[in-house]
Amino acid sequence: MSNETDDLSKKYSGISAWSIRRPISTLAITSVVLVLGILFSGRLAVDLMPQIDYPHIRVVVNYPGVTPEVIEEQLTRPLERNLSATENLVEIHGRASEGRTYIEMYFDFDTDIDIALQDASRQLERARTELPDGIDPPRIMKMDPSQNPVFELAISSEVRSPIEVREWVDQRLLPQLSSIPGVGTIDLGGGKEREIQVVADPERLRSYGLTIDHISTLLAGRNIDTSVGNITSYEYDILARTETRYRSFRDVADTRIPIRQTDRTIRLADIADVTDSNREQRLFAYLNRGESVQVSIMKQPQANTVGVIENIQNRVDELLDSGYITPDYDIEVIRDDSFFITSSIQSVTTAAVLGGLLAMIIILLFLGSIRRSLIVALMIPVAIIATFVLMNAGGLTLNIMSLGGLALGVGLLIDNAIVMIENIFRHQTELGKDPKTAAHEGSREVLSAVVAGTMTNLAAVLPFLFITGLAALLFRELIFTIAFAIIASLLAAITLVPSLTAMFKDSGQNRGLSGTRFFQGFNRGFDRFRDGYHSILVKTLKRKWLFIIASVLLLIGSIWMIRGLGTEFLPSVDDGRITFRFTLPMGTSIEPTNEVAAILQDAIDEMPYVETQYMTVGGYFRGGQIS
Repeated sequence: MSNETDDLSKKYSGISAWSIRRPISTLAITSVVLVLGILFSGRLAVDLMPQIDYPHIRVVVNYPGVTPEVIEEQLTRPLERNLSATENLVEIHGRASEGRTYIEMYFDFDTDIDIALQDASRQLERARTELPDGIDPPRIMKMDPSQNPVFELAISSEVRSPIEVREWVDQRLLPQLSSIPGVGTIDLGGGKEREIQVVADPERLRSYGLTIDHISTLLAGRNIDTSVGNITSYEYDILARTETRYRSFRDVADTRIPIRQTDRTIRLADIADVTDSNREQRLFAYLNRGESVQVSIMKQPQANTVGVIENIQNRVDELLDSGYITPDYDIEVIRDDSFFITSSIQSVTTAAVLGGLLAMIIILLFLGSIRRSLIVALMIPVAIIATFVLMNAGGLTLNIMSLGGLALGVGLLIDNAIVMIENIFRHQTELGKDPKTAAHEGSREVLSAVVAGTMTNLAAVLPFLFITGLAALLFRELIFTIAFAIIASLLAAITLVPSLTAMFKDSGQNRGLSGTRFFQGFNRGFDRFRDGYHSILVKTLKRKWLFIIASVLLLIGSIWMIRGLGTEFLPSVDDGRITFRFTLPMGTSIEPTNEVAAILQDAIDEMPYVETQYMTVGGYFRGGQIS
C-alpha cells in the first residue's frame, strides 16, 4: 500500500493530488474551516446596508428667539466664510431658520472624513470669534446613514400630565437606555418641558428702582451651589459648600430681592407673577391623538443594528417586568429598523437556499447519482461558510448587498465542482480506471480549465472596485463577497471534490438511480433535445449571414428599448409605513397647523388597516408630518 502511495506521489503532484492522497487531512481542514465559518458568521455585524463613510459634514448653531434674517447675517455668513477654507471641500451651503442655522459641507468621495472633520473643527474654532455671545455651543458632526434613528418610541400617559411624562423620560428612562452597548445619541421631541416662569410687573419694578437684567442676574447667581473650601479641626477636615440651588417652585417665589441704596429686601413674588408652568412648546408629538414624547435612538457607527435594537427591546421589557416603568405609561414602537433588516436578510437567505436546492435537483437529474450529487451539493455550504471566514477577515457585514452577492454566487459555487466531478467520473466509468487513478488524472486534466474559468469570473467583477462615487462605497461589499465566494468555491473544487470522489466507486451505468425508468426517460428526452439542437444548428450555419443580421437587429432593438426604462439609484422598498408632510404658508402659528393636522387625523381614522398613527407638528419642520 505504501509502495502504491509512493508511486502515485511521484507520478502526480499538486494540491489536488495531495488532497487525494491525504483524505483525512483534507476533511480535517474542511472541518476547521466549517467551525471557524460558523463561529465568525455569528460575529458578523447585521445591517440593512453596508457601512458607508459619506463625505458630508454638518455644522449646527442654535440662537434661540432670533429671526432668520438676523441668523443669516450674524451666523450663516461668518460660518460659510471660515469653513470654506477646509481642505478637499467640494460644496458648502448654509440654511437659516428661526433660531438655528445649518452649514452643509460636501467633500470628494476619496477624502478621509475623519481628517476632514478635524480640519473643519479648527476652522469652526476660528469662526467662533466672529459669532455673537448668546448662541448655544456649535455642533459639528459627520452625516451618514448611521446618524439616522434606528429605533423610535412614543411614550404617553392618560394619568400623568405631559410635563410629568417628559420629565420622567428625560430623568429616568434615558439613563437606562444610554447605558446599553452600541447606543449612540438619544434625542427627545414633543412633550412639555417644565419651566418656572417669572413675569415681572413693570410698574412695581420702576417703583423699587429695579430692572429685568438685575432680577435675571440675581436669580442666576442664586441658583448655584458654591464650594467654600474646607472646615478643619483637630479631628475633622470637611469640604463645605453652600446649598443655594432652588429645590422647588416656592423657593423661587420666596427669593429675597435687595432694593438699591437701602437695606431692605422684598420677595420676588411681590414684584412678579411666579408660576410653575412649561416652556413654550414649538414641537408637538401625538400618538393616536394623544400627546406623547418621542424618543429617537441612534446607534454607534460600528455597532450591529439588529443587536442594538434587540438589546433596547430587552431592556424595556426588563424595566416593564421590574415595575420601573409603571403600567400607566403607554409605550409604542414607531420605528424599528431591525424588522425590515431581518425580513430582508431572511428573504435573501431563503432565495439562496432555494437556489441551492434547485441546483441539487438539476445536478441529480443530469448525473443520475446520489453520491455525485451529494458531493457537488456539499460544495455549497462549504464554500458559503468559508466565505464567512473571508468576510470576517475583510471587515464586511451581513447586509442585503453582501447576502445578494452570496445569492448571485450560488451558481458560481458549483460550476467548478460540476466540471471536476464529471470529468473524474468519466475516467472512472468510460475509461474503466480505479477511483484514485480516475481522481488523479481527471482532476489534473481539467485543473487548468477550472482555474482559468475562476480567474475569468474574478476579472469580470473586480474592475467594479475601481469605480468612484457613492456607488463604489455601496457596492464594495457586494463585489468583495462575490470574489470571496468564487475563491472559496475554487479551493473546494480542487481539493475536497477529488478527495471525496476517490473514496467512492461508481455503481455502474444501469444500477442505482440512473437505471430507474424516470432517469432513463429523462436521458432519452435529453438525447432527443440534443439531436434536435444539432439539426437546427446545422441549418443555422448554412444561413449564417441571415442569423447574424437578425442578431444585430435584436441588439439594436434592445438598446433602443433600454432608453424607455426608468432609472434610480436603489429600488423602492415597502416597510409597511406611509409618511407624508404638509406645509402651511410662512408665518402660520402652531394653532392653525394643529387644526389642519386634526382634520387629516379624522380622515386617517376612517381608513382600513391603519394600526398606529403618529404625528409631529411644528418645531423646525415648519409644518407637520404624519406617519
